[in-house]
Amino acid sequence: MLRKIEEIRTSKAILYATGDRPGLETRIGQDAIDLFVDHLDSIGPVEKISHVLYTTGGSISAAWNLVILLHMFCEDLEVIAPGKCMSAGTLFSLGADRIVMTKQATLGPIAPSIQHPLGRQIPGAAPDARASVSVEAVNGYLDGIQKMRGRPAT
Repeated sequence: MLRKIEEIRTSKAILYATGDRPGLETRIGQDAIDLFVDHLDSIGPVEKISHVLYTTGGSISAAWNLVILLHMFCEDLEVIAPGKCMSAGTLFSLGADRIVMTKQATLGPIAPSIQHPLGRQIPGAAPDARASVSVEAVNGYLDGIQKMRGRPAT
């Protein structure tokens, strides 16, 4: 399929898909960056990359790092969204020169979240796995503190 995409789009095609099956979910993560570096080094610089992306999201910093990395290896970067391309996947797509979508493809809202070693532990997960907190929740907390102090939120 990637060879056919390369032929039709006159580009080098790359695929990154994360899982969305219940119990087998995966997300865009920092661990993908080294894999991309190795793969892109083996391809070398090219005129155009067509990046096929299917994901429900993940780390927004990893997504943005991947987009910057891909731009280092091509003059023209397009993201092809065949289906789900949510959250960090949407951010990833917005960093491309062009987004190509199928009729059933969806982009979703970018919902940044942060993880911290002091965050709440995820029940049943590895001891170092921590729940993420959305940026909106942090802003809401800070607004609440300001209101309690009688100061307007900034």
